[in-house]
Amino acid sequence: MTQAAESAPRSRQRAGADAPLDLPDRRVFWQWVWSAIRPIVGWALAIAGAVALFVGWWGVSGEALTSKQIPYLVSAGLTGVALFILAGVFLATDDIRRQFGQIAELQRKVDDLYALFAADIAAGESDSVVTGIDPPAYVALPTGSSYHRPDCALVAGKREAAPTDAAAVRDRGLSPCRVCSPGRPTA
Repeated sequence: MTQAAESAPRSRQRAGADAPLDLPDRRVFWQWVWSAIRPIVGWALAIAGAVALFVGWWGVSGEALTSKQIPYLVSAGLTGVALFILAGVFLATDDIRRQFGQIAELQRKVDDLYALFAADIAAGESDSVVTGIDPPAYVALPTGSSYHRPDCALVAGKREAAPTDAAAVRDRGLSPCRVCSPGRPTA
């Protein structure tokens, strides 16, 4: 074995001499580490604040003179309050970052769903252009009480939605949809 091969890391030797190592980006790694320890640091600061307040209370309770109690109040009391504030900041930022992550994931899912709907609508429009058939002016569900435009969200994708005309609207006593406002049929 050569000297270079002996000095190469073992993980690289197992993967092959020319295979690159798949190491994560340092920035991403440290962000992950910081997000993992942020709540631990927050709770540690809260515990340290509680200990400082307890020490301050213990020192004040042992002194009868107010002038001898002030150093305990200032040193331990203010330190305890400051540590509690820092703990609140650490825990709140962790919670806010987690919520922003959930919102970003939800936004991504909504965007994916919108892309699927847009693709489905585009496919439906291309089908009607290819066949040369004009879509009906109005559609209605067999058990419905209103008529709709064919692109209305309330009937889109429902196979039972059937084309209807002015005579059917009048005979069934259908009212116009309040969502798509199809207007009154003529004839």
